[in-house]
Amino acid sequence: MISVALSVLYIALYYLSDWLVGNEALGGVASIFFLPAFVRLLGFLLVGYWVIPALFVAGLFCVDLGLGMESKVAVSAAIAIGGPLGVAIVSRLSGLKPSLSNLTPLRLLLLSAGCSLGNSIAYHFTLEVLGVAEHSSLGHLYVFLGDMIGTWLVIYCIKLATEFASTIYSRTH
Repeated sequence: MISVALSVLYIALYYLSDWLVGNEALGGVASIFFLPAFVRLLGFLLVGYWVIPALFVAGLFCVDLGLGMESKVAVSAAIAIGGPLGVAIVSRLSGLKPSLSNLTPLRLLLLSAGCSLGNSIAYHFTLEVLGVAEHSSLGHLYVFLGDMIGTWLVIYCIKLATEFASTIYSRTH
């Protein structure tokens, strides 16, 4: 059930991001802020590697770039694997406990950087292999930055919403 929710959240954030700023506005492959990147990080923190199938399915509904079906499948697989693998590496290197009991703001920043870097490397590599003509080496940087900014926009929106809800609740009780 959580996999379905993560897929739906990814797709919804994808279309919201596209509506706000365009998902291929930078270098034809990236967004200035890519909101669904948050789902890669959240999903791995919640369900570990089980987020990969959810991301893959969501990618099939989102990836376009004018690609044929085989190429869409390849790109969807890359973006499903790259981010979670980056989170896994950073969580192991930083000593994050599976219970997340030692998750700090600094660790969260490092995890999001690992997720963004893992995704941008996998995405860039796959586009290179597929020979996507519009793709440039600067696209790698654009994807990383868009993923980082998108992830942190969602994190801060959640933070602000919980603070607002807490304020409203404390005034009524």
